[in-house]
Amino acid sequence: MTRKCYAAHMEVDSQPTEIEVTPGLEGLSRTLRVAEVIRRRDLDYVSKPGELVESEFETGSLSAAARKAFALMLRKAGPDAGESKTFTITKKELRGSHKGNERIQPVMDELLRVIVRIRTTTKKGKPAIMSQSLLAACVEEISEDGMSVVEFEFSDNFKRVIQRSDYYARVNLGVMLALQSRYALTLYDLGCLIINRQNRVVKMTVEELRRRLGVPEGSFKNFAEFRRDVLAKSRAEIDQLADFTVEWEEIRGSGRGRPVEAVKLTFSPKNPVQQEATAKELERPRIGRRARRDGAVEQIAAASSGAVPSPAPPHVPRLSGARLFPSDSLHFCGDQQLLAIVGDFGGGWDRDLVADAYRTAMGAKLETLSGPALYRSWEGFCKSFVRMRGRA
Repeated sequence: MTRKCYAAHMEVDSQPTEIEVTPGLEGLSRTLRVAEVIRRRDLDYVSKPGELVESEFETGSLSAAARKAFALMLRKAGPDAGESKTFTITKKELRGSHKGNERIQPVMDELLRVIVRIRTTTKKGKPAIMSQSLLAACVEEISEDGMSVVEFEFSDNFKRVIQRSDYYARVNLGVMLALQSRYALTLYDLGCLIINRQNRVVKMTVEELRRRLGVPEGSFKNFAEFRRDVLAKSRAEIDQLADFTVEWEEIRGSGRGRPVEAVKLTFSPKNPVQQEATAKELERPRIGRRARRDGAVEQIAAASSGAVPSPAPPHVPRLSGARLFPSDSLHFCGDQQLLAIVGDFGGGWDRDLVADAYRTAMGAKLETLSGPALYRSWEGFCKSFVRMRGRA
């Protein structure tokens, strides 16, 4: 599935005048025309309205399971998504890569309950904000077999949005189903929306980014926590599984402590070698994926066997392009998270002084650390450095 997705990458990214439209469907919005191409060519994508990708949550926040389910429902509806009709999807289709049906009813409840705020236009063509749930109704058959169905209807306001949508995110289903974090899913959708533009940079205030990602009120109040648990983990997933990478730059204010006020996100396409490595990763089992992403080896032993797992080899294989700790001055380091960690937890000491001490302490182990594992190690060392020496 994934190789077909990658091969079709450019075919769906046509300009409006180049999209081949079936006769009689010329009046569809651009988003729905792309949905028609996806259905006709049987491509493993979903055409998601750009207005939905850029939406914010008014009440609550959708879980990863609910976001995936809605994308699958949207793909099932295809170019008919803007019509006033009831759609049918089997539970087997709806649960995606999950094996059981137990999550379907809670997910449908989420989609009926959670309110999203979507930018749209009024009937007079003036800018407006739509506030409504994404679904208007849902009926689930009680039977638990995979071929039992769920009937659903999109809300009136969502249908109006997709009927008028002239820009879209082309979401790869294989990547979407492989991503685990709801924040990674949202950031991935945003990347899909802008990756084929000339300007692939998006700047938002921290509060705007929190609302866009659906971070609950009161969670990750400290930006260091937000960076570590939301941005860094989402980037690690996307860099491993998507056909593009994401970086961010933190823009600090001028007040006391120079707090981070805004974030500039940059999405960059992977080169052919990196895309091939990504396609291979998508074809591998999910078990061990996090360990491969963190640059570690996941040891698995059958509980009943009593066998002692063999030690990890001295050199741990890594995916091409893994971020390692710089061997030279941090003043030329492009990894904003490494710099942010030493800025937050380095006690005001010179970053290169702390980095040299870290390299000495870690030795050859640094060759096997990348991604979140490296960031955790670097943060822990910075904290211990300050405990031993005090603040500068």
